[in-house]
Amino acid sequence: TNNMKKYLLKYTLEFLVIFLGISLSFFINNWNESNKNEELEIKYLKSLKEEYESNLMLFDQSFSHHIPRWNNLDVFFNFSNKNSFEEMDSVVNILTINWSFNPNLGATNSLISSGYIELLKNDEIKKLVSRMPFLIDDYTEEEKRTELVCVEMGYYLTEHYVYNPRNEKEKKQCVNLILSTPFRNKIYDMQLWLESIILEGPVLRKNFVRLIELIENEILVRTDN
Repeated sequence: TNNMKKYLLKYTLEFLVIFLGISLSFFINNWNESNKNEELEIKYLKSLKEEYESNLMLFDQSFSHHIPRWNNLDVFFNFSNKNSFEEMDSVVNILTINWSFNPNLGATNSLISSGYIELLKNDEIKKLVSRMPFLIDDYTEEEKRTELVCVEMGYYLTEHYVYNPRNEKEKKQCVNLILSTPFRNKIYDMQLWLESIILEGPVLRKNFVRLIELIENEILVRTDN
């Protein structure tokens, strides 16, 4: 009947109005949420970029001090009674001064622990950010072991070495210590851990540089859009 058709048309229109209203509301909410997530992603990307640039600078400072230590190991192991105290003392000073890389991973750890790392749309960035704490731990672990050797040598030198010797007798005492088997063995221990630092350092640096480059490009893409 005509009345039935009118009722059906009325309810159909009401249903469509309600359906479209809910759909539009849902779409607007999703759009707002997407915008908020993108703003949050850009904020995190900028924080990560600043964090890794700072850490790269700290790494370069630390690693630059390990290089002369590594380069002077062969010099040390070739020492003999023919070398002067001054030559030996200079190299020992280089070998026994420890340097450590102390990165700041505040933004990285916050991103991972909060779960907001899933906001990062670039899978390579996400993967590298997730791996970075482990890569840094592996590298700094070698530095910690080297530091322990330095501490042991520090105690040993304090007990047996004559700092600023005043005469040839005291210089001779220092030379004998440097050429002694116990001290050489401590330097061998240092060489073991330094080798890992020298091998792993460039790999860690490469990851820092790559991650900074990826983040810079991603920020450009996000802000251009």
